[in-house]
Amino acid sequence: MAVDWVTVVKQNRTFRTIAIGLGSAALLAAPAGATMSDRTPLPTPHSPLPTPYLAQKFTCPATLEPLTTAMLRDLPGYINRSTVRLVPRKTAPTYAIIASQPDFTPLPTNASEDQSLPDDNLHQIFFTVLERQYVGKGVAEFQQFHWLFLARTNGGWRLALLFSQIGGYPVDRQPVTPPRESSQSVTADAIRSWLRNCEAGSIKV
Repeated sequence: MAVDWVTVVKQNRTFRTIAIGLGSAALLAAPAGATMSDRTPLPTPHSPLPTPYLAQKFTCPATLEPLTTAMLRDLPGYINRSTVRLVPRKTAPTYAIIASQPDFTPLPTNASEDQSLPDDNLHQIFFTVLERQYVGKGVAEFQQFHWLFLARTNGGWRLALLFSQIGGYPVDRQPVTPPRESSQSVTADAIRSWLRNCEAGSIKV
């Protein structure tokens, strides 16, 4: 019997929201232009050839906490790249700024009824992303509150489900919207991209 996720979400209409604390953003200074002396010299007939550069491969965490902490560290950049790729240019641009720390305290579900995703293999994560939208000359900031289900499979981690709510920043500026199923959203696409790269060994955790 499949899980009635609509019922699950209705039972938890005010699922956990996590406040974001913003610190000072560090500005990275652009490096000065390289000179001819900075360039690697070409090998002479009597000098050894340079050692080929081999990209280092990293191990994607098998446990939830280090995996999720690293994912949320990188997620704003992944969301912004997915936005550029998926959202039409005529739409007012929205940029992810920062993600909160994860909260792993689960809400009750009936996931045990779904034989393809047993309870032991389905993990809940709550997190918040601060986003900024530019409309004309105006700027609006809001928060997306996410309820993420990750599953550990033989092929690695995968996104099973994602539910989201939108609220103002600070949160008391406007009511939080009802939960919506968002497994095909820009944020979900960004999470899937990050998980693929992690399993491919290209992300340092």
